[in-house]
Amino acid sequence: MSKKNKKKKNVASKKPLQSYLVITKTYFDDFVNTAHKFMLLIGLESSAFDALSKRTKQNLMLVRHTPYRIRAEKDNRVPLAYLKFFNGAMSYYEKTTFFGDPSFNISFLEYVTFGLTLIFAFRNYDRDMFIVAPDQIELLEKIKIPLLKYVDEHEEDHYAVRTGGILMSLFLYVTQPNYRYYTCKEGGYIDSLKGRMENVITVSSIQPERKKFHIEGKTHSAFRLGYYNPYSGELTPSPVMAEISIKLLEKHSYKSQKQVQNQIETDINLPVFIQSHALRRSAERMDCKDNGYRNMVFAISFLVPKVVKAVNGQLLIAALGLTCKPVGYFPFSIQDGAVLLLSFLPLSSPITPEGSVLNKELGIQLEDSKYIGLDKLSFFTNTDFETVPIVKQAIIKAGMWHLTEIIPTNPSEKKEDRILRNFFVNNQREVAFAEEYDIVR
Repeated sequence: MSKKNKKKKNVASKKPLQSYLVITKTYFDDFVNTAHKFMLLIGLESSAFDALSKRTKQNLMLVRHTPYRIRAEKDNRVPLAYLKFFNGAMSYYEKTTFFGDPSFNISFLEYVTFGLTLIFAFRNYDRDMFIVAPDQIELLEKIKIPLLKYVDEHEEDHYAVRTGGILMSLFLYVTQPNYRYYTCKEGGYIDSLKGRMENVITVSSIQPERKKFHIEGKTHSAFRLGYYNPYSGELTPSPVMAEISIKLLEKHSYKSQKQVQNQIETDINLPVFIQSHALRRSAERMDCKDNGYRNMVFAISFLVPKVVKAVNGQLLIAALGLTCKPVGYFPFSIQDGAVLLLSFLPLSSPITPEGSVLNKELGIQLEDSKYIGLDKLSFFTNTDFETVPIVKQAIIKAGMWHLTEIIPTNPSEKKEDRILRNFFVNNQREVAFAEEYDIVR
């Protein structure tokens, strides 16, 4: 076959298609409307933008930006349902939050799609981006100076920090320490064919380290516990692997101050692992809160770890809520240079500092506590304790009243607990009857 008859291979053109370069009337009007809001935001009148010629305005609109799109890293296991959830939440977030002072009504979606284009154009128009007519330079400079000053001063408040924050909230909601953790990276990618800049957040998953421990002659699997630090200020949220100081654990093991002083000076941070059993128990105990809250409890508990001694001498790691007050405790063991979280105890457990006081004040046993529902957080968030003063006073004395101030995921009106009321009314009658007739209970 001659060279002349050979078919030429189709090579994809890197030039944008002409249809994508056409600025429609809808796009033009929406862009101008957003530009007017930006003028007011930076202290100018909307007429400052209107003074520009139509050709200049169109040139400012050429480098288009897309709303954020969240996708999975190639060859990375991120469930499709999670991606749909992430994108739906980000879309809602862009439409319902604001850039700058909310009174100027610049939605985050307008900022991403039109505002970024506006800012990019003003930052670069004098770098041969497009030909500027001499009579337009002064008008452009009048806008450029205050616009860039405002953006540069507020960049951390209104750009990547906000997307990082929303992604961290989403990761908190879906992360399971015995399944996967998630992280992401943000970037702008040029789509040459469509002549636009795509704002993309790429999500990847992290499989937790798995380790086997021996408990009471049996082998159990556990997973390295990670958490998201909401105070780190990171632009791309990533899990932090939990650790706890061996000094903090040893401090509570000694009986005298002299022994504390003689302990080893070298401090070592031990990695923390958690059993699936402990995860299930934490979900059961914190039943009125979602997975995001439980992951926040893990975060706060190991950002500022607190160790207490139970009434039976056992050491417990406090599970701290958003106010840094305990919502439960983790019993643990130390094996093979690691801390293993064995379960999750409610504050009402008779061996905890709070539970021992509560049970004594109410005169109840462990079985009674479970029957009433004291081992569930929903008991404290849903009950109207004004109808059972004896229980209210006992909760306050035990230092557990903060549990009643936690707002459940699906809040409802607090109601009188008839079972609780009948239990203690009947119990009081039995005690009075026993005292009156000298009956030993």
